[in-house]
Amino acid sequence: MKSLMFVAPGHLRFDEVDAPTIVEGTDALVRPLAATTCDLDHHVIDDKTPFSGFGPFPIGHECVGTVVEVGPDCTDVAVGDVVGVAWHIACGNCAQCRLGHPARCLVHGDAQYGLPVNGAWGGTFDELIRVPYADFNLAKLPADVDPVHLASIGDNLALGWETVMPTVAGISDPKIAVFGGTGSIGLYCVDVAVHCARARTVYYDDDPVRMKVAEQLGAEVHDINGKREKDFHLAVDASCNPERLRKALLSVMPEGYVNSVGIYFDEVQLPLLALYQRGVHFHNGKGHARPNMTPTLEAVAAGTLHPELVTSGVYGWDEIPDVLTSDRAGHKPIFVLEN
Repeated sequence: MKSLMFVAPGHLRFDEVDAPTIVEGTDALVRPLAATTCDLDHHVIDDKTPFSGFGPFPIGHECVGTVVEVGPDCTDVAVGDVVGVAWHIACGNCAQCRLGHPARCLVHGDAQYGLPVNGAWGGTFDELIRVPYADFNLAKLPADVDPVHLASIGDNLALGWETVMPTVAGISDPKIAVFGGTGSIGLYCVDVAVHCARARTVYYDDDPVRMKVAEQLGAEVHDINGKREKDFHLAVDASCNPERLRKALLSVMPEGYVNSVGIYFDEVQLPLLALYQRGVHFHNGKGHARPNMTPTLEAVAAGTLHPELVTSGVYGWDEIPDVLTSDRAGHKPIFVLEN
């Protein structure tokens, strides 16, 4: 089968590799219908992460697909099911998984698709994917929703729900700020904030394309370099930019919350005295996709969320290397694998 390989910054190629097989009884094999990039993938390709020097390796960890084979111990998924694949490799049964923290799985640690971390699991731009603990790591898609625009459900799309909904639960008339910059995650957060949390939502950025999408999703849109309000219940740092992170940290009301979904590979100085004086709750860490995929899919099926507005382009599978190494990749390109 063909596997998309990250070779070096700005260089992707399809290699012919052995197709995965069922290894454990709880495994399933999934053939992608559509796959997309996480915001992190763009940074890897652009040589902005430590991973950029470790090629070649399979890249990609967001996709939806069709189950084509299951192990004898699978009970919840069956051949023919159309599913979303969680980005993380998680057992679903250890203490951390039971707490709803599958990205901290005690059995598989930091293992995931699409990066050379704790094992070789391939990438979601492969033509066939082995999914361990398939009953846990796969989520069935709603039957009447176009799966193409759900390609990000196994990470960024579900992260939008995770970043917003648990934090503002129980808050009347929430106010949420989203500081954009990484690509799609901030826009998924906007969609959830506006349509699920019913929050007054302000989106800060300086990218006109993302700003237009945020406006279409119902947010108030302001230039990140202008004046900012400072009384939000929740600020989302989706920037990967220390200056924007600082702005997010200083934008919340006393005892407010800042959830950062950006990955910072360098040390970042924080205004700790200002945070102490205001009492700011700060969280940064990996998204725990699987528990958040189900409520996100339910909201999409109900017509509440609009992932199609975040999609920046739909392309053929063979276009992946050219598009992702070009200046037209956009914030959320989706690639379709024909049967």
